[in-house]
Amino acid sequence: MITELFMGLLWTLLLIILLTVPILILGKKKVIKLNAKQKRWWVIFHVLFVMIYFTGVLAIVCLSIFAMNTTDRALINAAHFFMYIFDFYLIVPGALGSLITGVWLAIGTWGLITYYWIIVKWIGNLTTILFGSTFIGYWIHVSFQALFHKGIDPAKNIDFLANQRNILLGIFIILGILVFLTAISYLKPWGKRFVT
Repeated sequence: MITELFMGLLWTLLLIILLTVPILILGKKKVIKLNAKQKRWWVIFHVLFVMIYFTGVLAIVCLSIFAMNTTDRALINAAHFFMYIFDFYLIVPGALGSLITGVWLAIGTWGLITYYWIIVKWIGNLTTILFGSTFIGYWIHVSFQALFHKGIDPAKNIDFLANQRNILLGIFIILGILVFLTAISYLKPWGKRFVT
């Protein structure tokens, strides 16, 4: 278990580094400077990726609640199959897309470390990606595997029930962070950093 979690964390970190470091290097050299029209398009792409991310998270919330409140093995199996699909096809691209477009927008318009609210959004998004890919993805995978043990009722499988609670709690934490990040995107509550 620990090895799988650690490897998941390492692969996620590697992917984030490979996707964001080139953008950060270009931003340091001031190659990126977005005009108003470009900024609008990048904001549209950013919002679309965030919507995809939210859709996947909300779908897993609904499916997790559904799976915890049914005893029909086929329905539990279907719910976990769709959790797995939504995680892979909605949450992962939505999270990485929002990270990349957010970093690009920050570097091209405001600066990545100029405003506190941008730093908080960057850290919050990295946190949800790392937590989600490392733990939630693992719990979904383990729960899905636990469903295939012959003769074991999922409602009586202690590991399955523990993973179900972990998935639900973890996905609510991610949802809370995403709502908070969305709020600070519009409120921009903190000002510029004073860099000496």
